[in-house]
Formats: sequence, structure tokens, C-alpha cells
Amino acid sequence: MKKWFYVVFLLVILFTISACAPLLNNPPNKPSNPYPANGASNVPLNVTLKWEASDPDGDTLKFDLYFGEDTNPPLKESNLTSKSYGPLELEDGKTYYWKVVAKDPDGKTATSPVWSFSTGALEPIPGSFIVIEYYTGHPVEGANVVVKSGDDILAQGVTDENGQITFNVRGFPEKIDVELEKQGHALSKIEDLKTEYLADNVKEVQLRTAELSTDPDSQSFPEVTLSFFDLQGNELDITDITENFVLRIDVETDNDPSVIYAKIGSVPGASSLGERYSASHTRTATFTMDISTFYGEVPLYVVFYDYNDNRVEKIEYITINREVEEVEKNLFVPVSPVDLGYVGIVAYTRNQGVEFYNNDKLLKIVSDKFDFNGANNLPQDFEPLKNFGIGIEAAPKGTNLWIEISWLDYDTISELIGIGPNVVRPDGYNVYRSFDGVNYRKIATVGSGYYLDPSAQNEVEKEVWYAVSSYRGDEESELVKLGSVVPLDSFNVNLKSPADRETNVSRQPTFVWEPTKELTSPESVVEFYYTMWIYDLVQSENYIFPGILEEDTVYMYDFITEGATDVSVTFKGIEGSPEYEDLTWFLYLPEGIYFYEYAKLEPGKTYDWGVDYAYAVSYDSDSVAYSIAIDYGWDIDPLGGVMPEMHNEFTTGN
Repeated sequence: MKKWFYVVFLLVILFTISACAPLLNNPPNKPSNPYPANGASNVPLNVTLKWEASDPDGDTLKFDLYFGEDTNPPLKESNLTSKSYGPLELEDGKTYYWKVVAKDPDGKTATSPVWSFSTGALEPIPGSFIVIEYYTGHPVEGANVVVKSGDDILAQGVTDENGQITFNVRGFPEKIDVELEKQGHALSKIEDLKTEYLADNVKEVQLRTAELSTDPDSQSFPEVTLSFFDLQGNELDITDITENFVLRIDVETDNDPSVIYAKIGSVPGASSLGERYSASHTRTATFTMDISTFYGEVPLYVVFYDYNDNRVEKIEYITINREVEEVEKNLFVPVSPVDLGYVGIVAYTRNQGVEFYNNDKLLKIVSDKFDFNGANNLPQDFEPLKNFGIGIEAAPKGTNLWIEISWLDYDTISELIGIGPNVVRPDGYNVYRSFDGVNYRKIATVGSGYYLDPSAQNEVEKEVWYAVSSYRGDEESELVKLGSVVPLDSFNVNLKSPADRETNVSRQPTFVWEPTKELTSPESVVEFYYTMWIYDLVQSENYIFPGILEEDTVYMYDFITEGATDVSVTFKGIEGSPEYEDLTWFLYLPEGIYFYEYAKLEPGKTYDWGVDYAYAVSYDSDSVAYSIAIDYGWDIDPLGGVMPEMHNEFTTGN
């Protein structure tokens, strides 16, 4: 019993002593892991210093920063509560020294080694965005562009009059997101864009006019999720794809879904811009993706639109390692069309800055016009104005500009002259573009000898060069240069005489029109082509037009000028026109085409007249450039027609 008493007594004494004495306090750990790293060079002048520090007792630390050009740096700032300081404003080409003293609440300290770094004004790495309203369309000025990494904002700004904004992407993380908005427009977002694809490059993105709500604050970005599977339904490692695979796309959106696009290698869009996978009016889509023309790391693009035209472009970078058989043959090299005497580059500028007619009768005729092949060949049984369709309510705004590139690919050469036994078929073709004729950048990968370039970087009166190579696996052929083109500016047509609503007009009127703009090109003199029609819409649907009869075929009359000059033609009916000896006036009636049998128009009658097609052309040995102002259903415009701005109404005298 006595023994236990002494044990208890001893424990009480020890407890009393420990309670009265202060607890043992450890000093902080030495600050470490500096940024910039010790001995670093070319450090930016606006660097922010960072370090790591901790305390073994979990105490809250404060820091004294010593910084300067001396190897024993002076105190710069004391009692810092964060493990960073900056951004600094330093001088170029100097060496700086610094250290950090960590302090705990009890005054115990730990001092880092003295670190150093040297500065260098690193050149910024530009990365630009061009914001456009639609492919081949006009830029969007005043769009807010925010570059993010997660929830962190890296940079932001507003697009200029060219729809462009440029950021310094030096220091950006591996991947970024980009959010765009503007009042009156839908939302647009790019997800997981690799910074290296933006560095010293231009990324184009659409920001469309809103269809439902013009207030972007009332909208939210759709959420797009991608899942990858092999053909057996197993989850797929996208860093090692060896065969075709299944892509599943799931979308969460507040608005009804409009369309989902998917494409490997380039951003998908309308079918006229190339093959792509698509699914309409669904929140879920599944596509079997063909990898036969791809090798190595390539971007996979998924684009989603909802019914407000809110847009999300989600990018996933996949690595394709399909098996490529090794053969002792030479890789096929593409052939430039110039080698065979024809052009392979065609630029189109398309004017659509037009208004809609208020004349209901004319609208009805527009809906029935011109269902035939060829711009000039007018068969006897053609029916005017069918290509536009009933129900047009407003003319589109802006212009279009695109360039079509073609070359002779393996299949074409094989069909024309055959392929030698020592030449192997390529997997596909790389398309390159240059704006100086020297430095080329790859812009697309395609499977055949054609590519349509809708890029907003193409500008009127700005020369652009193209080249192409073939590839098989990781082998690429030499670069074959296809030539260059200078796209023409857009123009419209001014109807001068007879003026709109003019009365007491001669029954043998002289029709006069002119282009609204002089077009020039370093490639050739610009030629303008026109034709015109007279519309007799009072109690009938008759048309009077100038043409040429060759045997039993009537051809539309081409009025051709070099440069932007007035065009005039006097209507003399059966007598033709004094300005053009080979011109004949014809009358189109529902039952057929006839010679106009009178020398004059009818007295006291109201007619409409207008130019039915107007386009300009420049060309050289490797390219052609078109500027289409009007195509009232003549199949000159590849997109189906450009409405004229107006028809002039006039009334003849007696």
C-alpha cells in the first residue's frame, strides 16, 4: 500500500511541474522551393516571388523579405502573411539576390539561403482570336473575350473593328478555356484549347446573333461531356488509339438542342466546308470515328449549338497509333494543276448587303426563278426564278469570302495516267497557307484533293499562298506549292437610268448602270460581267431580256467591261440596240421564248428593270478571283444566289 502511495505522489508532482512550465516550441522550417528558381535567367521584369514554408508545431508564420542587387540583400518588406510578393518592377539584364526569414508567434525564426536570379525582358508570345458571326462571314466588333484556367481569369479584352484581340500567352497553362459574349449575341465558349496551338497563331471562333434571348446574362453555357470507347464498348485510352473508335457526346443545356458536330483534325461546320459527323435536335449523340487518315496527336473537335445559337467548342487531343505497313515504295507526291495548264485556287467574295423587295408580285416571281444549268445558256423550256423559294422574309447581311483549293491527288492521277508500281498511296494530304509566300503553316488535313478555306484571316486585296503535301503514317512528302490569289473586294450595282419611280420615260429607253466601287488586282485587269432584264408585271408575268441566238439556242447577253465603267444599252426592240450589233431582244412568256416583235415598249405602262447578274473576275496562271454582287438565280454563286438590292420601277410615256 505504501508503495502505491509513493507512485501516485510522484505522478502528481510531475503533472504539476509540466503544467507550470511552458510547452517546448520548435522553430519554423527553413523557407524553400523559391520561384524564380535559384540561378534562373531571363526572368520577366514583373515577376512575383514565391516560396514554401511550414512550421512543425503548426504555428501561423510571418515572413521578412530581403531583396536587392547586393549579395547580402537589405530588408524589403517585413511581416508578410502570404508566401509570395509581387509583381515587382525590375530592370532588364540585372542580377538580384533575396532571402526569406520565417517567424513564428514566439519569435523563433528560420532563414533561407540567399537565392539569386537574373532578369531578361522576354519577348511576348502573341496568341490571337478572330471573332466572326458565321463561317466566311464578317467580324464581330466589341465582343468581350475572357481567357480562363478553371475559375481563374488569365486575360480579358474586347475585339477591335476587325473582330480581333491578341494576348501574350507566355506563362499560360497547358490548356485554357475562352468565353465570349456581346449584347444581342448568343454565348460562345472554347474548352480545353492547348496554349501551344494558340502561340504565334490565330484561332477563329464564332459568336452568333442570338435567336431567342439577346441578353447574354440571361443565358448559361451548355455543358458538353465526351466519352470514348473501342468498338467492343470498352473505355478507351485516348493517348493510344489504334483503330476506329466510338465517341459519345452528352450535353446539358437550358435551351432546346439544335445540332452536335464532331470532326477530327479541324473545326466542323456546314457540310459545304467538308465532311463531319452531325446529329440534330438531341442532347446525346454517338459517332463511330474513322481514323484512317490520321496519325500521331490530333485535335478532336466537338461543337454544340442550342436554339439560341449558344455555342460550345470542346477540344480533346487524341493520339492515333494505328499500324502503318512498311513498304519499299515512294510516297505519292501531289501534282499542282498549274503543271497541266489550269488553276487550282479560286477565291470568292460574295456581296449580301441587300434589302428585300416590298413588291409582293416580284416576290412571287423570285420564288419561281431559273432552274437550269449554266450561267448564260437559256433553254427554251426554262422557268424563271425557282431557286430562291417562297417564304423569304429578309435578305442576309454582310459578305462572304472563301477560297477553294484543289490539286491532283493519287486517285485522280491514277485515273488519268496511272500510278507507277513503286509509288504508294498516301493516307491523306496536309494543306498549308502563307501570307508572305515564304513561311507556311498547316491549316488542314484532308483525304482528297480539295479543301475549302473559310478563314477570317483571308482578306480582300491581301495575297495568300497555298501549298500541299501528302503523308502516310509519320512520313510526309515534299511541299508542293499551288500558287497564290488576291481576293477581290465586294461591290454592288447602282441603277442610274431610268430612275426608280420615273415617269414619262421614252418607249425606247436607254438603261444605264454602274458598279459602286472600282476593283483592282495585281493579278490582272478586273473584268465586270452583267446582264439585265425588263419585268412586265402589270396583269402579266412577262420578261424582256437581251440575248444572242445561235442556231436554236438562246444565250443571255454578257455586258463586259474592263474596270468600273458605266454600262448603257438602248432598247430598240426588234431593231436590237445601237451599242451592240449582235444583241437581240427576246420575250419570255410562260409558254416559251419569242423574239420581241415591236420596236418600242408599250405606251403608258409600268415596268421594272434591274441587273440580274453582276460579277467581277481577275485571274493569272494559277488562280481566279470572283466578286459576286448579284446572282438572281443563274448558278454563278456557289451558295445559290445573291439577291439584287433593288429593281427600278418606271412608266413609259405616250
